[in-house]
Amino acid sequence: MVKATIDFKNSERLLQAMSKIPEQSEEVINRILKSKGTTEVMHGIVGFMPISARKKRHAKESSSLKERLFNLGFEVLPKPTYSYLVFPNDGRGAHNKVAQEFFEKGLESKEDMLLDMLVDELVRVQEKALSI
Repeated sequence: MVKATIDFKNSERLLQAMSKIPEQSEEVINRILKSKGTTEVMHGIVGFMPISARKKRHAKESSSLKERLFNLGFEVLPKPTYSYLVFPNDGRGAHNKVAQEFFEKGLESKEDMLLDMLVDELVRVQEKALSI
């Protein structure tokens, strides 16, 4: 199965921001990941997808990905119709000699931006709580 999972366990900035509003941080992070994070990461992955020369509908030009949300995280997976994406991503099969790793590259290209969004929103919520 091809999937991209974001992991911020080692992010000191995120942990510090979460510790300042521990009772709200989980809800804030889940909300941002659902509303913006999954979309941004999917755009990143699609940006690295190849387009073959074949005359057909391509995953890059379709709604080929879906997200699976869980507490404080998400996965991006190909929709069942596009499960073949494992072959070019991993370099499997006779026609895919090189692993293109577009899931990994797309996720990596958005990690810093996503981390910034999460920290910024946590700080905003904290500042709002302090001003009340």
